[in-house]
Amino acid sequence: MPARSVSRPAPSQRAHQGEYVDDDLKPIADKALSWGVLDVRCIPTRSIVVAEWVRLKCRYGCPNYGRRLDCPPNEFTLDLTRRLLAEYRRALVLQLRRLARSQPEGSGLVHRVERELFLSQFYRAFAIGAGSCGECVDECVREAGRCPQPHRIRPAGESMGIDWFATLRNAGWDLRVLPDRQQAGGLPPSYSLVLVD
Repeated sequence: MPARSVSRPAPSQRAHQGEYVDDDLKPIADKALSWGVLDVRCIPTRSIVVAEWVRLKCRYGCPNYGRRLDCPPNEFTLDLTRRLLAEYRRALVLQLRRLARSQPEGSGLVHRVERELFLSQFYRAFAIGAGSCGECVDECVREAGRCPQPHRIRPAGESMGIDWFATLRNAGWDLRVLPDRQQAGGLPPSYSLVLVD
């Protein structure tokens, strides 16, 4: 699926952090910002790009491939990802501060936003993270037989085949590959999605 441009916002949307969030989601976006989320944007799920090559990057290059519950080959097929996204109309994209190279500050924030959506009658809200699960600080213990926090684990977008660069560009962020962290002014932010309705 090729990347699509973001169309002009509908009249039902208001400016939020320089971009757009639907009016009915603005109170939740405001809460997310007060909790420490850096930016929140609402996008149509049709602008979430799914591509085969993304999972190749997981398989050939990521040290967590096959080692974590939310990493391939343990997660979604691309067909399942596409079918799941087709069941939703829109998603919130969260920009999060990264405190360490391996883990954003935000897995707790993403869960909080998902829960707030659920409590606000968006009962199908479902979070999708970026990168491997970081709930177990040292190492995923799935090989021991079970995840100690199954209620907190969410799939990594990469394991679902989500092309974060194309998707975030569709959401209006100007992303580019930087050769080193100094050009980014430190660790770059992390991003997560919460499917809404």
